[in-house]
Amino acid sequence: MATGLSQEGGSAPAGTADAPRRRRPVVVAIIVVVLLLLLAAGWIGFRAYLARQELKAALGDVDAARSAVESGKPAEARAAAADLSKHARAAADLTSDPVWRAGELTPWLGGDLAAFRTLAGATEMLATQVVQPLVSVTGSIDPRALRLSHGQVDLAPLIAAEPAVTKAAGGFTAAQREVAAIDTHGLIDPIDRAVIRMRGMLDHAAPQVEAVTNTARLLPGMLGASGPRSYLVVAQNPAELRATGGLIGSVTLITADHGAIGLGAQSASFGPWQEPVFPVPAATTALYGTVVGRYLQDANVTPDFPLAARTAAAMWVHDHGGVVDGVIAVDPVVLSNLLRTTGPVVLPTGDTLTADNAVQVLLSDVYRRYSNPADQDAFFASAAAGVFTRVLDGGASASDLVGVLAASGQSDRVRIWSSHPGEQTILGGTTLAGGLPVSTSGNTALGVYFNDATGGKMDYYLGNSVAAGAAVCRADGRVSSRVAVTLTNNAPANAGSTLSSYVTGGGLFDVPPGSILTRIAFYGPEGGLLAGVADGGTKLPAVTGADGGRPVAIVEVELAPGASKTVTVDFLGSKQTRTGVTVDVTPALNGDGTTPIMGSSRPVGTLAVPCGAGVK
Repeated sequence: MATGLSQEGGSAPAGTADAPRRRRPVVVAIIVVVLLLLLAAGWIGFRAYLARQELKAALGDVDAARSAVESGKPAEARAAAADLSKHARAAADLTSDPVWRAGELTPWLGGDLAAFRTLAGATEMLATQVVQPLVSVTGSIDPRALRLSHGQVDLAPLIAAEPAVTKAAGGFTAAQREVAAIDTHGLIDPIDRAVIRMRGMLDHAAPQVEAVTNTARLLPGMLGASGPRSYLVVAQNPAELRATGGLIGSVTLITADHGAIGLGAQSASFGPWQEPVFPVPAATTALYGTVVGRYLQDANVTPDFPLAARTAAAMWVHDHGGVVDGVIAVDPVVLSNLLRTTGPVVLPTGDTLTADNAVQVLLSDVYRRYSNPADQDAFFASAAAGVFTRVLDGGASASDLVGVLAASGQSDRVRIWSSHPGEQTILGGTTLAGGLPVSTSGNTALGVYFNDATGGKMDYYLGNSVAAGAAVCRADGRVSSRVAVTLTNNAPANAGSTLSSYVTGGGLFDVPPGSILTRIAFYGPEGGLLAGVADGGTKLPAVTGADGGRPVAIVEVELAPGASKTVTVDFLGSKQTRTGVTVDVTPALNGDGTTPIMGSSRPVGTLAVPCGAGVK
């Protein structure tokens, strides 16, 4: 009966009653996972909010530290730096716990969380490894603490600051590298904007960090901390152009010994020699002749300033003996800006040299007043000595001098070479080096350099403009670049009869008085090819060759007063993959009697590159 009742009642198949029991743990597990995910999301969101608040506070501390440093308040700067480190460290801690790192593995917001953590970590690195070390020695590296007094600079603070500065430079580079490595693809807008902002801030600060680092690493040694140094200061005259800025008109020996700086011998000219006194590379000689190694005035017809400086140093030693530890090139535009910081200087002749009249007096008036070149050279030497003596006597604050040096370097009007390899390596990465232009995969670096062939001082009236561009015109993707140079002779129509023969050249090289003959050297990218030289579509003759692996074309342009001419040169790159283009240009005068503005090189216009005839 029992069995019959059981069959009659239709009992369930074996195991069916246990199914809900088996599903219940799975459902519970899913619920638990969801709850954990929600808790994790809440935890991460809460910590992200806190981290964001910490980073906002850190930004306020950055402004406070900068303001304190600029105001000369080191105690306030240190307090702000300490607070900055506290907030930055808190932000880094909030974004690096295990829950946050696990969140980085999620497919939706993982990239954003990783980017946020990297930004916070980079901020902490900048706070603890860059800002705090620099603030701790701010009094030592502050230019105001480096004031010249009676030709003496106290090097002890700079020497003591060097380890902290080196640490800061390393921390900055590491932070910049981490932020640059962030993958911004797919980031939400607030995180993407934060990354862009951080990269911009780092890029803006990089030159300043580099300048401070280079100052601490270079200045003590170059000012004789380890023993006496001797430098040649060569005054370049842009009224008679040379590739690096102008004919070398006078040379002054400056000595430095444990921070004590003094003026030594002066010489307006030495040489020439029958044979080169320095082993000039064969490629340079092929382009410019043996004059590079035989005439001081032609040592810098090559745009390679380190080569020109080594040559000039060898010439000095050949005639004067001794040791030359470096060469510093300046021009009257630099002297003009130094006078803006020192105030007027009265010369032995009774003339007063000011910031407003220096360029005209030194590059134009002197030739009307003195017909004897020896008298002109003596005037130049006295002007240079007067300005340098005022500087050495403390006539300008060190911060002003640093500003003039920086602006002059950016304008390509100050060049420095050191015979000490370690120092030269550091200089080689600055605007003061004056090496040949260096291209990258994304940028074609061209050069346009002027050498006067008139044999006078007519470049006071020479105007120039430069434009350049690049494009991909070939199926193989190689980049074509084009640079156009327009020269104009702004001399008065009667220049040939009203200007002295010393200024016009007097027809010495078969150039009619009043006309200007210029040799323009066009330099292409390393490993590239010269594709064409033309004037309005008409092919021009040129001296061609190579220098440092770069294709070179040298073109002569002769202009009567009021005349103008444009020369266009095309190059084909070999390593470039993008169409960025820059042009290094000889720092000439404006050609209209006005003084060039310091702080930037002459602007280069944008030039369209037609893919067709002449560009292949």
